Amino acid sequence: MTYKEKDYRVFTMFEKDWALVTAGTTERFNSCTVGWGSLGNMWGDGRSTVTVYVHPARYTSEFLKENEEFTVSFFPKSQKRALAYMGTHSGRTENKAEAAGLTPVAVRNSVTYEEAELIFVCRKLYQHQFTKEDIVSDVQAYYASGAAVYPAGNGGWQPHIVFIGEILDVIDKR
Repeated sequence: MTYKEKDYRVFTMFEKDWALVTAGTTERFNSCTVGWGSLGNMWGDGRSTVTVYVHPARYTSEFLKENEEFTVSFFPKSQKRALAYMGTHSGRTENKAEAAGLTPVAVRNSVTYEEAELIFVCRKLYQHQFTKEDIVSDVQAYYASGAAVYPAGNGGWQPHIVFIGEILDVIDKR
């Protein structure tokens, strides 16, 4: 059975289970926890995609911008504490993967973790930061009210950057 034939809980897997998005090489990489994402297809020819949304203040966004491949890794429920740690600490100031008890491993031209049970290896197809003016007012209010979570840049709050990756491989250890 190919990954396209499997049943992924696409409406809950990001929101409820979270994932780590990782970019870079084993020599220099960073990851952050994401709860916003989707699986789908774009641009014809059966091109399957993973889309993740990362705030520009996150260190990982720099790695996603700089690298052509990234991974989106899901973990067993027993790793929820590690994912919470990865989402609340910065790789700028510490080796948070080590502190969270995760073991980085190379996969293609990126990095994932030995503890992950479902890994999407992706080639970046697109990146762009949402435009404030194009976001509906209630979502603008959501961003503006969460200054601690979505730090302001020049000109106030900043919306997320969308990264769309073509699925190159799926590693499913479930």
